[in-house]
Amino acid sequence: MIDWRTVSALLAGAAVSSACTIPTEPLGNNIAYPFRAQVQNATRPEVHNLYMNLLEAGGGDRHLFIGPVGVPTYDLTLVDGVINHVPNGVRAVIGGEIDHTTKLFMTGRGDYRAVFQPTYACNPDTDELQIELHFVTWQNQPTGGHICVRHAFENSHEFRYSPPGNTLIDVDRECIKVTLVVLPTTGLPPQSTTLSTSTIPATPSTSTTSTTPTSTPTGTTPSGAFTDLTAQGYRFLGCAPEERWTTDGPFRTLSGATESSDDMTNQRCAAFCTAQGFKYAGTEWRRECWCGNTVAATRQPATTLASLATCDYKCTGDQAQFCGGDAWLSLYERCEAGAVCENVVFT
Repeated sequence: MIDWRTVSALLAGAAVSSACTIPTEPLGNNIAYPFRAQVQNATRPEVHNLYMNLLEAGGGDRHLFIGPVGVPTYDLTLVDGVINHVPNGVRAVIGGEIDHTTKLFMTGRGDYRAVFQPTYACNPDTDELQIELHFVTWQNQPTGGHICVRHAFENSHEFRYSPPGNTLIDVDRECIKVTLVVLPTTGLPPQSTTLSTSTIPATPSTSTTSTTPTSTPTGTTPSGAFTDLTAQGYRFLGCAPEERWTTDGPFRTLSGATESSDDMTNQRCAAFCTAQGFKYAGTEWRRECWCGNTVAATRQPATTLASLATCDYKCTGDQAQFCGGDAWLSLYERCEAGAVCENVVFT
């Protein structure tokens, strides 16, 4: 098993040396510490240094994409050479959608697994030491082949497997050969890279006392910071954290109902949650809508102007609106019948 403390020392030592030096000791095929999977192909800037996301599919499967679709995943592990995501009970397999290439995805079923071997290598940009996942085999298939990504939708790319000696070429959907790199994650992952540290709000309080702010008109809030849905009967509460940014447990902030759409807007989400009979509506990751009837005290949004910066992902259905962020919800509450419906003020 690969021990992160040993690997960390090696990586740190290589970083201060004048050139990347590959250790002679081979790596095992188990990685117990959590990591992200980064994609590298220095000749293809459209995919280079981006990350593997998981997109929920039918039957509990997770499709694998380079964003903007899907959910960033910071807690992958490697078990006997197979990439696992324990929270969802899925592992990387190959199969289905066989054309010029074959789909690489994650499932809990018994599909043939994709097997990788961790190896040391040098980063093509920085020449620093890194750990790559070298593709070995598709279980019960000939050794060899490689992992590639091809364009899917919304400027995203899906992960595929190309077998050894593959001569089939889809001129309309090139599958770009990529290298998977292990990026260890400890504690909380970094905030969205579009934010400076000066605009990141403090970690939400773990107090059990509700801190729901008093509602007043939104005259002091910058125009465009959120979508005004008061005419639709919803008031904006702020940008609420998901479980990644809190210490209160692995539950969704809103868990009553959900939908995803390439036409997502805050209006669409509010209408969906109303139709489902829920009090709260929240958009996230550009295209996701979540509904619920309660919001835990530890998930209440902050009321500072800086806190709005964490919900900076433009909606797939309207680029003039913001639909949450990286595990942050643009949170709306349905107003009581007959009451004045006013958004929260941010200062």
